[in-house]
Amino acid sequence: MIDSFKGRWSFLSNFYPAEIEHRGIKYPTVEHYYVAMKVNSDHIIDGTHFSASDLREFISKISTAGRVKRFGRQSVELRKDWESVRYDVMLYGVREKFKHEHLKEMLLQTGDEELVEGNWWHDVYFGVCDCGKCPKGQNILGKILMLVRKETIDSSLYNFLV
Repeated sequence: MIDSFKGRWSFLSNFYPAEIEHRGIKYPTVEHYYVAMKVNSDHIIDGTHFSASDLREFISKISTAGRVKRFGRQSVELRKDWESVRYDVMLYGVREKFKHEHLKEMLLQTGDEELVEGNWWHDVYFGVCDCGKCPKGQNILGKILMLVRKETIDSSLYNFLV
């Protein structure tokens, strides 16, 4: 089991550099893309009006994934349908990330290990919090990573057989 996306396994993290393009905007990490997709309406931030597309572009230029995450929590009003689309948003981002050949190879090198996004920041939807106080997490990110790994293996096998 891989239960932490640090060190050797840091490439599994959404903070790991991997360009994701969506609707003409290039995001430097899955985290940038994910936070940008929380937006689908105009926002006023620090007195500046942003259309949804302008704010997504702004998010794509924030210097680090950590800053993006904080910005998303502090300044972004979630789109009304967020709970129903967040899984698909993450799935798209992870699929796009692992289209990069070097990352695809690294993902395949995880073999059949269970991938668990262990965390301490209380994310029990995408991960499993190990703070000792949270309920067991759903590990949705880990499950998405394992799904993308399986899709990659299945695609490689299909291409080999054809």
